Parts: sequence; C-alpha cells; structure tokens
Amino acid sequence: MRRMPDSRSRPRTIPRRDLHVTLGGLLDVAMDALHADGAAIYLLDEEGDLVLEAVQGFPEAAFGHRLGPGEGLVGIVASEGRTLVSDDVLLDPRAIRRRPDWAGDNDNDSPVRAFLGAPLRAGSSVIGVLELARRRPEPFELSARGRASIFSDAAGLLIEQTRLDVEPPPAALAAGTPMGTDPIGIATLGAQLRFESAAPTFCRMLGLSTEDVIGRHAISVIPALGRPNARDVLEAALRGTPGNVGRIRLGEDLGEAFHSLALIPLGAAGSGGDGILLALQDVSARARLERQLRAEGDRAREARDRLRSAIEVITHEIRTPLTSVLGFAHLLHDRPEADRARIVYWSSQVIDKARLMARLMQEVTELARVGSGFALTREPFDLPALARTVATDVGSRAAKHEIDVWVADGVPQIVADPDRIEQVLVNLLNNAIKFWPAGGNIEVRIVTAEGGAIPDGPLPSEPAVDVAVVDHGPGVPEDAVERIFEPFQRLVDASEVGGVPGTGLGLAVCREIIEAHGGHITYEPTPGGGATFRFRVPIDSSAGVDARTKLDS
Repeated sequence: MRRMPDSRSRPRTIPRRDLHVTLGGLLDVAMDALHADGAAIYLLDEEGDLVLEAVQGFPEAAFGHRLGPGEGLVGIVASEGRTLVSDDVLLDPRAIRRRPDWAGDNDNDSPVRAFLGAPLRAGSSVIGVLELARRRPEPFELSARGRASIFSDAAGLLIEQTRLDVEPPPAALAAGTPMGTDPIGIATLGAQLRFESAAPTFCRMLGLSTEDVIGRHAISVIPALGRPNARDVLEAALRGTPGNVGRIRLGEDLGEAFHSLALIPLGAAGSGGDGILLALQDVSARARLERQLRAEGDRAREARDRLRSAIEVITHEIRTPLTSVLGFAHLLHDRPEADRARIVYWSSQVIDKARLMARLMQEVTELARVGSGFALTREPFDLPALARTVATDVGSRAAKHEIDVWVADGVPQIVADPDRIEQVLVNLLNNAIKFWPAGGNIEVRIVTAEGGAIPDGPLPSEPAVDVAVVDHGPGVPEDAVERIFEPFQRLVDASEVGGVPGTGLGLAVCREIIEAHGGHITYEPTPGGGATFRFRVPIDSSAGVDARTKLDS
C-alpha cells in the first residue's frame, strides 16, 4: 500500500545545487559532445535584455555581458526562437564586431569564428540562448544542431526547476506543468542513483507520495529504467552524457499514459558523477497524435496506391477496345468498296467495342457518384418479380448458363430503390456468368429473414429480405476474399478466365448501393465449389435510415 504524506511531519530538506555550477557542467558536456571551444548561456532579464549567466571557454570578463533584443546572432536566436548557425562570424553581417567577451584588440583575436545558437525554452516561451563557438571557421555539422537542441532543452529544464524551487507558481503546480504544456516532473538522483529530491508534479505522475520516492533507487521507482537500453542511458548519464528514454509506460495502474524521461548530468563533466536531473514528461497526447498522423499517412499512401491502380486498370481496360475501334474504323475508311457483309461486321465491332468503353466509363462514374452521395428513389415493389425479369434478360444473353429464381413463401414487397436493386442483381449475375465460362446452373434465392443474421446488416428488430446469387464455378481465391468489395479489385486474374475484361468496380458499387439502403452484402464459398454473394436489405429501408446510411435519401 502506498503511503500518503503526513501533513504533521516536518518537510524533508531538499538539497539544492548552485545553478551556475550545474550549468557550467552542462556547458562542459556540450562543448565536449559538439567539439566546441567555447559555450555560454544567456538569459532574458525583466527588461527583455539577454544577460550572459554561464560561460565556459570565454574570457572571465564576458560574464554579465548584455545584448538587446535582436542584437547580434544571439539576439536573433532569442527573438526568432530558432536555431541559428554561422560558418564564420567575421564574414557574417548579422554578427556584432568586437564584443566585450572577445579577447584582443582586433577582430582576428575573436574566440568566435563558427557559431551555433539554440533557444532555451520554458514551455512555449523563450527564456534565453545557448551559444556554442569554435575558434576556427569550421561549420557545425547538421547532427550538431540536433544535439544542441537537446542541451538547450536540458538547460531550460534546469533553469525552470530552479525558479520553481525558489518561488513555485501555484497555477503551474496545480496544472502539473510549468508553462501550460505537457506535464513535466523534475527530480534529482545522487551518485548512487537514489532520489535526493522530487517535485510534486513528478510524484503525481508516478502516483506516489514524496516519501515513497525520496531515498529509493531509481529503478525501484521507475522499473522501466531497468531495461537494458534504458539502463545504459542511466549509467551514461551518471558518467556525464545526457540521454533520453522515450515512450515508456510507468505502470499498468496508470492507464494508457506514455512518458518520456530526459536524463541530464549534474555538476562538471568528467567529475565522476555528481548525480542526474530527471525530467519526466507526459507525452500521451503526442503519442496519440503520432498514431493518428501515421494512420492518416497510411490512408494517404493507400489512397495513392488505389489511384495508381485505378489508372492502370482503366488504361488497360480501355486500351484493348479502343485499339479495336481504331482498327475497324480504319478498315471502314480505307476500304469503302468492301462487300456488305464485311462492312456490317466491321461496323458491329466498332459499336460493340464502343459500348464496352461506355460501360467501363459508366462504372467509374457510378462509383464516383456513390462515393459523393446520390438520391435513392424508394418505393414499394415486388422483389421476386424484379429478380425473375432480370434473370430472364441476363439469361437470354448467356448460351451456356441457366438462371433459376427460387422464392420462399411469404416474401413481402419491399420499400427500396428498384433501379438500384436491379443494378445489383444484374452485376452479380453478370459476374457469375463472366467468371464461369464453362457454364452451368445459377440460382437466385429469395427469403425473408431476421435482420441480425448477417453481421453488421439490418438490426435484429428489422424484418429483412435475403437474396443470394449462387453459382458453382471456380469461386473466389482465398487471398482475394478480404478485398473483393474494394474498388478496382478483380475477382481473379484475367488470364485465368480467358481474359475477362473489367475494372473491378462492380462489387464496390454493389456494396455502396446495399449499404445505402441500410443493408449488407457478403461473400461465402458455395458448398462443393463456387461463389455465393448474399445481400440483405430491410423490408422498409426508409424506416431505419440512420447513421449507417451513407447517402441522403
């Protein structure tokens, strides 16, 4: 059981380190890591001037140097709040000549030739600047800029924690965040990796009291630090190298929260380890945003791939009939003296191929209309009678197939869009014929059913009509089942069925039409071989038009 602090007990004295000593140690580490010859920290004072508060590698006279807003390279970093690099300050018109922190009597004696500056932040506000310098005009590498940002963040946290220790702002503590950003908790570890201090925000984020934290080993308080990679970062920080452990879970009882932990060495670099400052930040919102951005990126890539696939499919499917149209049109143009039988044949081929291209364009247009919304014209009609009419019409053009319609007793009229339901039936029957060239018997079965029998279909309380189109052909390959209702997905490879043309749009249009009626369409293999496409719509599709209906009626 966790112990809560006793309000009657004397507060534990939290040892504070001198900020200038700690910042000096941080600058030593930064200079070593970025191969700099000098480093300085400027802080904004109450008048808005930048005052040099910590320095390493510069003359002692530089301490206390002041710069106005926007003055010189350091002033630009503070006013614009961005990292700034100058490969050679002697050639940079933005730089100040003969700064008081320069030694010597002329510009060439300057200890600053290559400059790298990064803003120090407390939340979203700039509170100062971290300056790194080289005495030679050797530009700072791109990687150095990223590391400089890490050091500037560390310095900002150290400075803000010191200010909170001296005069904690009640509003910030109540909100659990210094400047209204993601919550940040600060604590310090001694050389033995035991907690010497812990801010209230830090303890609240762990779900512990201050007494549960102070004096305990870091890994016992934050078990994630015991993992191999995290332990390496912890030990490296004790040796003087700052690090970060990202996206950690503090415990199952703290829910789905994710945190990042910055580890900042305390004291001078190479001193053998004076301790570590820990900055714990709740990044749950950021993690959720990253997941959303990744998901949106995946959807964008998927949409791009679908578009590319659509262009390839449409181009391929139109190229073949278009080639035929051009060929037969040239024959009609170049050989007007040909006998009548040839002219009739060539003309019929032009008409047939033109109709095929028109149908392909109609499918693309139809899917676009479905996706953007169209009006359903709902009216009562006899679905079995419509099915028999469609079966007769489609069957008359299929010499090798017979289409039988079987209707259970008591199937009532339905209220739906008869033209759209006819479109679904025609599409399903044409697919059965097209992908079963050997021929055989195709069945259309119509029954009444309770709505909930098909997953995600009409609600259980809604009476519905179930229509199944059953064939005994090759069926749908198992690896294609999950995507057959997606646009531009072919049921099988055209080479496997004699080069059957198609865009892969028909089933996508069927799905959108049925779902617009508040129904559902599914595929299942026919026992013994073949494909069964089943759709279900409410008997009165206008009565339950709700959030499921994607189109306006």
